[in-house]
Amino acid sequence: MRTWIACAGWWCVVSLGQAQEHAPPPAVPAPQHSASAPAAATAAPSAVAASPQVAATDATPPPAAATSVPAPAPAAEPLPPQTVTITANADAKPPRVRFTAYRESYLTAKKVWQVSSGSVVMALRLIPAKLSATIDDVRVALQGNGAPIPIKVSEGGVFVVPLNDDIAAQDGTFLVNKGKGELTANIVIQPAVARDAWNVTRVGQVLRDARRAVRAITPWYKRPFANEVQSLAFCAAETGSALRLMDGEQLIATLPMNEPAVNDINQPVFCKIFDGEDKYPGHYRVVLPEQATVLLL
Repeated sequence: MRTWIACAGWWCVVSLGQAQEHAPPPAVPAPQHSASAPAAATAAPSAVAASPQVAATDATPPPAAATSVPAPAPAAEPLPPQTVTITANADAKPPRVRFTAYRESYLTAKKVWQVSSGSVVMALRLIPAKLSATIDDVRVALQGNGAPIPIKVSEGGVFVVPLNDDIAAQDGTFLVNKGKGELTANIVIQPAVARDAWNVTRVGQVLRDARRAVRAITPWYKRPFANEVQSLAFCAAETGSALRLMDGEQLIATLPMNEPAVNDINQPVFCKIFDGEDKYPGHYRVVLPEQATVLLL
């Protein structure tokens, strides 16, 4: 089940409202950045608990000093750096329309990263807010004092919120190539584990980390009504795929991916679902089919 902030798979609705024209800055080299928290700039996996809606307005965002979002508590120990992949089409003009301020998303994404020790990340799923709007060709960039930094957007309009301390301090902005008020967004929580690093122990740990992260970003008064992250699923678009459990190079079991579910963009998928209480030995490796995705449900 998605939880929305208003939430699903842990979907959390965060209404990011109307966009605003934003003039591009002088062309300067885009800074290289490595986010120190959730993965590549707001792409949305999978789970969260209900949180208040946040609406983007046509007004210029207030200075950082005026923000009412409290800074997250520092992590107890250093976290591994977050790698953010950015891509850009050299022939495409950079997005120019203001979607929403960056700082609030940055603070929430940083808390998710810290509480989960980097095992899950926060993404945003862009959603048409008007019947005439589409997201087929949506492009997103993060604008600070320098040139806009392109952000990779996956199928269905999902992108991981990058953690860029410098741009957060500059009151940065997310830009899109759409008109004012055409898009809104939901928060999504996704696993941040390499495809070749899954084993039975890691499945249970990611589930526990995701549950902690959702509680950390859900206001206390919403918690009684928020859905928990129930499971972690390895999914494919069609039936017939299977996971393999391996002990070293020895095949222990083949697990069919045939349980119906929906992914982060509400498409039907077929999964092998783990609830964290599975009795397989923890060191057994989980080998995914090539096209499989990992969701929090």
